[in-house]
Amino acid sequence: MKAIAQLDHLKSDEDKRIITRNLSRILNVRILDIDLENQIIFFLYANPLTFQQVKQELWRIGYPIKFCKYPTAQNPYVHHHVTDNYEVA
Repeated sequence: MKAIAQLDHLKSDEDKRIITRNLSRILNVRILDIDLENQIIFFLYANPLTFQQVKQELWRIGYPIKFCKYPTAQNPYVHHHVTDNYEVA
C-alpha cells in the first residue's frame, strides 16, 4: 500500500539521509520519494504493522508525522488520515 506523509522538521539533505537510512532497516518498506520543499515522504508498505513501525521510527528519530494519507486493507479506495496519534476517515 502507498502512503503520503507530511513530516515535522524535514528541512535538509541530511534529514533526508537520516530518514532513508533508518526506514531502510524496516522490512517491507520502500521509500519512493522525499520532497524537502513540502516536507513530504512517499512510501510503500506491506501491512498495517509495517505502517505503525514506520510511524514509530519517524517519531523516534525526530521527524513525527503531522499528516498522512493511506488506504486501508478493508477499503483500498478510501484514504484515511493520521494526525498525531489519531486516525479519522
